[in-house]
Amino acid sequence: MPLSALYSSTVLEHNRAPRNFGALRSATHRGVGRNASCGDEVVIEIELSPRGHVIACAFAGESCAICTASASMLSDQVLGHDRAAAGRLQLAFVAQLEQPTEVSVDLGELAVFSELRRHPARRPCARLPFTALLDAFEHPIERTESRMIQFRSAVEDDIPAIVALVESAYRGDISKKGWTTEADMLDGQRTDAVSVANILHAPNSRVLLAECEGRLQACAHVEGHDGVGYFGMFAVSPLAQGGGIGAATLAEAERVARDEYACAILSMTVISIRHELIAFYQRRGYRATGQTRPFPYGDERFGIPKRADLEFAVFAKPLI
Repeated sequence: MPLSALYSSTVLEHNRAPRNFGALRSATHRGVGRNASCGDEVVIEIELSPRGHVIACAFAGESCAICTASASMLSDQVLGHDRAAAGRLQLAFVAQLEQPTEVSVDLGELAVFSELRRHPARRPCARLPFTALLDAFEHPIERTESRMIQFRSAVEDDIPAIVALVESAYRGDISKKGWTTEADMLDGQRTDAVSVANILHAPNSRVLLAECEGRLQACAHVEGHDGVGYFGMFAVSPLAQGGGIGAATLAEAERVARDEYACAILSMTVISIRHELIAFYQRRGYRATGQTRPFPYGDERFGIPKRADLEFAVFAKPLI
């Protein structure tokens, strides 16, 4: 395959289904890269070992296809690197953008960006994730965010706020400010007051709320029966996504299922084409069961589909 074709297909694939996209709950350091000329912004979170090596990496932000693909590839390539090795990786990457050169550093998939020697204007897009990565090494995360999150169980008075939060996270233009939006695949409602009330009144079932400074930021439905838990109706405010609230809410839901409902397994369903959301769950220990469930076409309580290939994939995680 010619390099130009390999470059195009690789970038498109990483932009469509980026690896390690979302918040990293275990992150110890966070860095930001911004390109004022085009509006790209990348946030990279890393978890460093006691000896300073990257043992986990994730990214978030709003960026073009080239920048997203570069961040996706880098999030895998940097694993095992310390600050010095990450700096060498950056130098080798920049060198290949400027001129043909032999590099002693293994660039992995990042080598396809040598195609940008013919497109100087796009090089800053590809370099931006490296800026965020090196910034991350210099900025440990202050562990105050988690203490600011307060969890509680919802009551009936919370129903209107829950419906509004869920709709904002998945439907309409406001949802597109976050990465959990389903606006491109579904119209109509995501939930309604009756559905939420049914959850609140069901046995061994609750809606978990996450609040910061009194403001509702996330919610999730948790229930447990005969040792098996179910997790659903997970929503984080689009303006709060990428800050760790979602990961913290999922962890609290796991605790409720395990400690209060005596569940050994927590299961969930995800629309099978939601690759970035599936990756979020996989980073937190959820694995595909191989089971699928049909999407309820024709039942507008669950939305109005814009495509005919929707189905749910079932994922599960052992809790003990």
